Amino acid sequence: MTLTKRLLIGCCISLSLTCALQAQDTSFYAKHATVLFPYPMYREQWRTSIGLTLLTTPQDITEEVRLRIPCGDFRAIRRITPNLISDNRIMFQFLQNHLSTGLHYLHPFNKQWYMSAGADAGYWFGFLRITGFDSRASGWLAYPNIAIGYITKNKLLITARAQASFNLYYQAANGESKFSSSTNYYNGETFTLSLEQPFYNRRHLALALSAINNYFYWQTWSLFYKTDRKIFYPQITVALIL
Repeated sequence: MTLTKRLLIGCCISLSLTCALQAQDTSFYAKHATVLFPYPMYREQWRTSIGLTLLTTPQDITEEVRLRIPCGDFRAIRRITPNLISDNRIMFQFLQNHLSTGLHYLHPFNKQWYMSAGADAGYWFGFLRITGFDSRASGWLAYPNIAIGYITKNKLLITARAQASFNLYYQAANGESKFSSSTNYYNGETFTLSLEQPFYNRRHLALALSAINNYFYWQTWSLFYKTDRKIFYPQITVALIL
C-alpha cells in the first residue's frame, strides 16, 4: 500500500471519528423544557412558564395576620447566545407585584452537570386602599445568584440555587405622609431546591422549595418595612413550562 493510499485511508478514518465524536458531543443538545435548570439554549429562542408561588409569613412577627395569598408567576427566558440568556419574571397579586430582569451565563460541565451565574434587577410596587386607609409603596432590589444543576438518568432535572438580595431604594406613602430611603444594604439570601420533569404532551412541570431569609421581603410591605433581624419565609413554587 502506497503512502498516498495510507494517508487517504487515515484521513477518512479521522473524518469518520470526528463526525462520530461530534454526534456524541451534541447528543445532549436536545431540548429540555426548563426555566429553573441552568441548561443552555442551543436551538429555541424563548422558554416560558406560568405558575403560582405560595409564601407564609411567620406568626411571631405578624401575629394573627398571616398571609397565604397565592402569587401568580410568569417567566419568559430569551436566548442571547447559547450560553447567555435574559431571564424575565413577573410575580403578580392584587396588593403587590414584582417585575425582574437579568442576565445569566450558563455553562455545561458534561452531559449531567451544569451551572449558571448572573444578576437580576427587580422592581416591586403595591397599594392598599380601604376605608380610612390609603397606603402605597415601591422599591428596587438587586439579586446576584448562582445555580448548580444535575440531570439524572431518568431525565429528572435537579437544581440548587443560591441568591443574595440587596435593597437599593424604598418609598412609601400613607395619605399625605411620605417616606423614602435610598440607603443600600444587604437584605438577605434565598436558597432554592427545584425539580423539573416531563408532564404531558411535551410539557414539563417545575416544583421548587425556597428558604427566604430577609430583613425585608416585598410581599410583606403592607405589614412592615424592615425588621431588625432576618425573617424566615418558606415558599413553594409550582409552574407549568409552556
